[in-house]
Amino acid sequence: MAEGLSLAGMTETPIVVVDAQRPAPATGFPTRTEQADLDFIIHAGHGEFARVIFAPGTAEEAFYLTVKAFNLAEKYQIPVLIMTDQHLAESYRNIEKFDLNKAKARRYIISKEVSPKITNYKRYQLTESGISPLAVPSWINDVIYADSDEHTEEGHITEDAQIRVKMVEKRFYKKMAGLSGEMEKPTVYNIKDAEVLLIGFGSTYGAMREASDVMKEKKIGFIHLSQVWPFPAAEITDLLKDSKRAITVENNAAGQLARLIRRETGIKVEKSILKFDGRPFDLDYLMQRVREAV
Repeated sequence: MAEGLSLAGMTETPIVVVDAQRPAPATGFPTRTEQADLDFIIHAGHGEFARVIFAPGTAEEAFYLTVKAFNLAEKYQIPVLIMTDQHLAESYRNIEKFDLNKAKARRYIISKEVSPKITNYKRYQLTESGISPLAVPSWINDVIYADSDEHTEEGHITEDAQIRVKMVEKRFYKKMAGLSGEMEKPTVYNIKDAEVLLIGFGSTYGAMREASDVMKEKKIGFIHLSQVWPFPAAEITDLLKDSKRAITVENNAAGQLARLIRRETGIKVEKSILKFDGRPFDLDYLMQRVREAV
């Protein structure tokens, strides 16, 4: 499966993958929940290529981010991954009706009307943005060449070093630069003058929100990441620069979000509340652990 992700990165094939995490390794707890795939999803596949990773915390976020995932995958011709977990994927929720005006599918292919006029088509044409025009086979008269080996603009295998450099810049640097302007900003709640900042991703949203509302002995705020890659380093740095105490809340054993924050911002999160028994966070458990930590 990871090789297939790399194949999509090299051939610049739009693809959306959902990872509904459960406890591992192997079959693990097949009916339980966990958030232990963060490191894996960011680095899945061999080589370097652009990708986006969403981590919705609510059913509403899952809906709207899935639409955005398909739009970004086709626009940038990259893999987009939606990282959810068993807790969110199999929960029942009461929600407001979705606003379909905020969930418009957008197409980024050469239209059927324009396609017959295309000549000398280059599947991997070098452009300023790194995004090549995307034609649909049979809609254009030219043959379309796609290759999993390093390739020229036309799609033919090459060993040329200069072309290699240009193609890596196209697939990685240029696309990542474009994606930086389409980031999902972190959700922040109750953070002004907060004595403790909780930080989480994915389905920890609900427990963090409830703890922020209920705990009275200290002012608790939280930051929730619904997009973990490209990582919003500038925003997180700004949010944490004046924090008195920051704690990650994670359904894994290694504190993977805390390590990611350290790597991408240089900020060492003081503590991590980790839960890896296959059960999601609930209010009582989180409040107890926060009190112990502070």
